[in-house]
Amino acid sequence: MALRVLLIDPSNDWLETMAGYLRQHMYEVEVAQNGKKAQLAIYNKPFFAVVLNLSVKNHSGLEVLKFVRARNPGQRIVVILDNQEILKDGDLTIEKLVKMGATEVVIKPFEDSFIKDVLEGQQTIDDLVQNIPKPLSNEEKEVSESDSNFTSVRIDEFYSGKALLFDVYIRLTSNKYVKILYAGDTFSKDRLDKYKNEKKVEYLYFHNSDRRKYIQYCNYLTEKIVTSDKVSGNSKVKMMKSTADKLIEEVFAVGLKPQVVEEGKQLAQNMYTLVEKQPDLSKVLREYQDFDPSAYTHSFSVSLFTTAIIRQFEWQSRSMIETAAMACLFHDIGKMKLPKELITKKRSEMNQGELELYQKHPEYGQEILSGNIMINQNIRQIVGQHHEYFDGSGYPNKLKGNKVLTLANIISLADDFVHMVAELKLTPPEVLKKLLSNPDQIRKYNSLILEHFIKVFVDPGKVGKNFSLPSNSRIVPGRKLAS
Repeated sequence: MALRVLLIDPSNDWLETMAGYLRQHMYEVEVAQNGKKAQLAIYNKPFFAVVLNLSVKNHSGLEVLKFVRARNPGQRIVVILDNQEILKDGDLTIEKLVKMGATEVVIKPFEDSFIKDVLEGQQTIDDLVQNIPKPLSNEEKEVSESDSNFTSVRIDEFYSGKALLFDVYIRLTSNKYVKILYAGDTFSKDRLDKYKNEKKVEYLYFHNSDRRKYIQYCNYLTEKIVTSDKVSGNSKVKMMKSTADKLIEEVFAVGLKPQVVEEGKQLAQNMYTLVEKQPDLSKVLREYQDFDPSAYTHSFSVSLFTTAIIRQFEWQSRSMIETAAMACLFHDIGKMKLPKELITKKRSEMNQGELELYQKHPEYGQEILSGNIMINQNIRQIVGQHHEYFDGSGYPNKLKGNKVLTLANIISLADDFVHMVAELKLTPPEVLKKLLSNPDQIRKYNSLILEHFIKVFVDPGKVGKNFSLPSNSRIVPGRKLAS
């Protein structure tokens, strides 16, 4: 059953163009050129979403917004502004529109596909599943298509319980694939195991355009299982990692779109639940091994250890952990502005010019996030400081002591730690020992943060005298750090 959308805009040309585009993408669309006709349509029929240009007359866009909120407080409403100037007089702000009932505010000009993306971002998994037509065929089909059109996921990280939201492929050779599943089909665990064990398939593929649907499904599934005692902590972490990988990949591919930010927030909420509810989290972290140095996986690993550190503080809160998790997911977004060859290059191999450019990525990240109204100021500041150190040796501004945000210094520790594990190929406890034995390294972090990091793995009383803890540390050296 197609989802019904109401488009409200004073331009008949825009209405015809947008309605035609959305109908091609399986939506049922009604249109209204004025507020009175819009209110009548809303009174008579339920709509999945209302797309409202605030500039409509007879009745005004604000009157329509108030009408919708009074009649149906849960209605999804995408508010369109004709230009940025509307917000400059101060009487109307995005925050006010949200309080009045807008679920999202967008500003012209934009491509037709942008509204489709926004509407998809409003859809729940149930909405997406119900809107998928049944496949006309389930036969495997060979296709020739550019590798650049596909994204991959490890078969043991692919999860499916409901009808698939997209087609799934196996790669044969360069630019050749076999479609093994169609959107609307189901993929049982037995079938997954058959491809993995009998056919030795390591990766499954889907189109880049379906990446956000995969992220949304994984977030949905994680939310369902994160509190379950029947699912291991390792499985929960693996699912979150797969979600984060594709989330950051999507950001690097298409930018920081609103629906991507929303999925990031959901992932941050799931991470909070994990560190709050998982009884064997310290064991999971000690045994954690997936330290792929790629930009995508790295962001998740930093998020995982950062949230675990914050959990040790008495002042920790849900808001604090979710803010930190969001900052971690996007902490390296500034690298989007760097040359591609510099992103994958080790810092030890960079010349002076390359190093100076690389060290600008926290500033670039803060700039990118500043252009997104859905990212708050705290997250922007943390991203801008995630390479600043307590001793003043960091970058880009060589901040020192209390001038470095606590959450930023926590992330800098987790970031360095994750890099060390990936480069040294050691277990997390082994890298912790190595870090604690290096006086030059540990002075970069607030001693209290370092102590709480130790608590993630072991009782601080088990730290031996041969480890170079800060001089102001409150830990009393005892036995050697346990493995």
